[in-house]
Amino acid sequence: MTHPRMDEDELRTIDVPAALAAGLRAGRPPAGEVTVAGALAADRLGTRPRSLTFLAEVVRRGGTGYAVTLPEPLPTPEQTALAATWLEAANSNPEQGPEYDETVARWLENVALVVAARRKARGGTPD
Repeated sequence: MTHPRMDEDELRTIDVPAALAAGLRAGRPPAGEVTVAGALAADRLGTRPRSLTFLAEVVRRGGTGYAVTLPEPLPTPEQTALAATWLEAANSNPEQGPEYDETVARWLENVALVVAARRKARGGTPD
């Protein structure tokens, strides 16, 4: 089955926290469109890929429940607000554990990869 291509404007309309929570509740990683939409939002705020990768490691090591309590999961207030919506959405699922946290961490790493690829494609440094 092929999916229609979405342009950036369409991807920006995705409710990333809701789609993230829905995918995780269904027991599967969020769809690629959700990852790209998250990356667009993060990139728009100037989020560095390594900040997202670091947050992914916090989720992996401490769990989603711990990560959601961090006062500043990313460097700037705007980036923190964005990450907080994602972490709260991920933490809304009562079915959590190490595999769940790994899925959330991998999603954050995939968002970081898309941000890095976008930056490289624009001729900038990936991180």
